[in-house]
Amino acid sequence: MTLAAVRAHAARFLALALSTTLLPLGPTGCRGGEQNVVLVGGRQVDPAVIDRDPVALLPSSPVMLGYLDAAAMFQSSLGPDVGSIITAVLPLGPESNFVPSRDVTRVYGGIYAMQGADFCAVIQGNFDVASIHRAAEARTKVSSGLPLVRSRYADMDLYTAGNVGFVLLTPHTALTGNETGMRRALDRLRTSEIKRAVPPWMIELLNTPNAALALAGDISGQGTVEAATQKMPFLTGLQKVRALGNFQPPGMNFAGSLTYADAGSAAAGTTNLGDLQKLTGFMGLLSSLGLMGPVPQMQVAQRENDVAFTMPVDTSFARFLLGMLGDVAKKATTGQAPSSGWVWPLLTR
Repeated sequence: MTLAAVRAHAARFLALALSTTLLPLGPTGCRGGEQNVVLVGGRQVDPAVIDRDPVALLPSSPVMLGYLDAAAMFQSSLGPDVGSIITAVLPLGPESNFVPSRDVTRVYGGIYAMQGADFCAVIQGNFDVASIHRAAEARTKVSSGLPLVRSRYADMDLYTAGNVGFVLLTPHTALTGNETGMRRALDRLRTSEIKRAVPPWMIELLNTPNAALALAGDISGQGTVEAATQKMPFLTGLQKVRALGNFQPPGMNFAGSLTYADAGSAAAGTTNLGDLQKLTGFMGLLSSLGLMGPVPQMQVAQRENDVAFTMPVDTSFARFLLGMLGDVAKKATTGQAPSSGWVWPLLTR
């Protein structure tokens, strides 16, 4: 397929298939009471400012930055599969009057290389502050089987279950992540103006109209990625990743581009991506045994340093991948996740 054909296909995909409408900028509705002011490390912050711009709450210099229209996701057939992942990184349940499909509307998150494999996300929706507080006081066990524990940092209640925690900034906005990621976000809130500290090109991609999910990554110079090139040759020379998607038939659809260091690396990446089954042979085996849907085929085309791609993903295959991601999230909660290969945990297993 030529580059023009791939671009035309991607344009049709973005114009017609991405039919989900983005949510309003500020979530509405509340359970647990509104706040007149948020106190972070002695600094008074307007809760409306926090709710209005979730990206501004995230730490700077993400390796990967992502967006998920959770409301659109929960309306799809994949809603229950992703709901379990959200519960793993936001360890709440019915005991806290929390139901992901009802209470979560959108998610912005970043993966970082601060003190290792760190992550921080902003989850927006509606949170019953009083019920969550009661569950923490009772040290209620969450879905991972670990107790929910409350501590203090920067004048905020920090709730943790194992290695994952969250902070309720307002009844509509929560921070979640590992300890390093959350503390870095809270430190920014208490010491500096609330403004975006991530690259503009990432924000531009996440703001793509009608995109149900988006992913922007700058992986240049990341040692874990370079170490994975032997297993995944298409990573050699890869610098930036841009991807958009939706939850329309056949299950999920992706379109985007990979930016390489030079045209030669892009040409090699195009060749390696031309047959996805060769890159994921074990998945092809599972497909042949009838344990999952057909392995998706990428349509790719190169222009100079960039490789454009489109890829539809069958529902059963998407569930297989989401199950692997859920396993990684649960292991991270209990401290069992591997220390290497964290940028591409699904592909390096």
